[in-house]
Amino acid sequence: MIDTELCRAVEDAFESVQLPFFRRLVEQPSHTRARDDVEAAACVIDRLAGEIGLRRETAPDPDGVFADHRIYSTPATGDDDRAFLLAGHVDTVYPRSQRFLEFHRDGDVVRGPGVLDMKSGLTVVLFAMRALQQAEPEKLASIKARFVCNTDEEVGSPSSRSVYDRIAKLTTAAMVFEGGREADQIITSRKGSGSFTLTVTGHEAHAGNEHASGVNAIHVLSLLVPRIEALTDYDKGTTVNVGTIEGGTAKNTVPGKASCVIDTRVCTADERDRITSTLNELASNPLDGVSGAPDRLKQATVELAGKMLRPPMEATEESRRLMRAYEQHARAAGLQTGEAPLQGGGSDANLLAACGVPVIDGLGPYGRYFHSTREWSRVESLLKRTKALACFLAADVELFE
Repeated sequence: MIDTELCRAVEDAFESVQLPFFRRLVEQPSHTRARDDVEAAACVIDRLAGEIGLRRETAPDPDGVFADHRIYSTPATGDDDRAFLLAGHVDTVYPRSQRFLEFHRDGDVVRGPGVLDMKSGLTVVLFAMRALQQAEPEKLASIKARFVCNTDEEVGSPSSRSVYDRIAKLTTAAMVFEGGREADQIITSRKGSGSFTLTVTGHEAHAGNEHASGVNAIHVLSLLVPRIEALTDYDKGTTVNVGTIEGGTAKNTVPGKASCVIDTRVCTADERDRITSTLNELASNPLDGVSGAPDRLKQATVELAGKMLRPPMEATEESRRLMRAYEQHARAAGLQTGEAPLQGGGSDANLLAACGVPVIDGLGPYGRYFHSTREWSRVESLLKRTKALACFLAADVELFE
């Protein structure tokens, strides 16, 4: 299953072109909220994509907060054509003030902001396509494929979500190039995630002179927290976590405000709906079923804000079919294979899966310490992943057109 000429094209460019490009991309800061920095990093990708012969479309953020998202297309891909999708993001979690800006290589290990999450994955896509251009230009010219590079993934893809919704309708199947997992296992399922804030409004009063006229918002919230936490169902992979609580102004004042922030993780759409509807019911009827609560607490009002940020990515037969097709080329390139266990964190693969697109993830190089200044990835893994994708595009991508 190995394409010798194509792999040679990857190898020939690896040290002389791919790694210097990788360094340049990593050393261009691209913290999500630093719009100009992210735009500069995206322009680095623009230039190489243009040299490869990809057509570029930009999708600006309507609010102007984030840099323009990119959609690159192969020459054979028309605006309304259904095509295969490769996806990644150029933003990182590292602001300039963190001073974690340099790319450093030590043998097989590279360190720097985004070397794992996920500028290495972007170079896999670009240099797999470049190898096709060099070794099999007629193949690159004939396949129908798009490459989406968004600029806001690290904050939940609030602006690029509409890009994925639109592109999903034209997508046959997709690969996402987040950092690789242990033993090169391929991600087919991720939990969906949500963030909610529950705010209780009571009535302030002097704790000594007017305690009975006060409505203690912290008391009401304390009655709600166990009911929120009880929504956790480990057998179904659902966790609901009250992560922070705020309330009150002074020890001698009956608190009129209290709030908590809730993190939710779910494996299925059914569990997403159960959690959302139950939280809404708790907000509407906070003391229903609670015995022994003072009557005055019923005067409190509760407001629920927030939503599920990413839907769950559920494995399907079609996504596993895509995994099996890619695995042949991964093994030939020297990678291990297999299906990764359910992942607790989300990615843009969640958005695509929710639109009904068969998708696999974790196809970037292996490394460790996402979102940490200890972040690193492996050079050898980068080379193998690039070979695997190049060979898949040349041999099997048309199976999913």
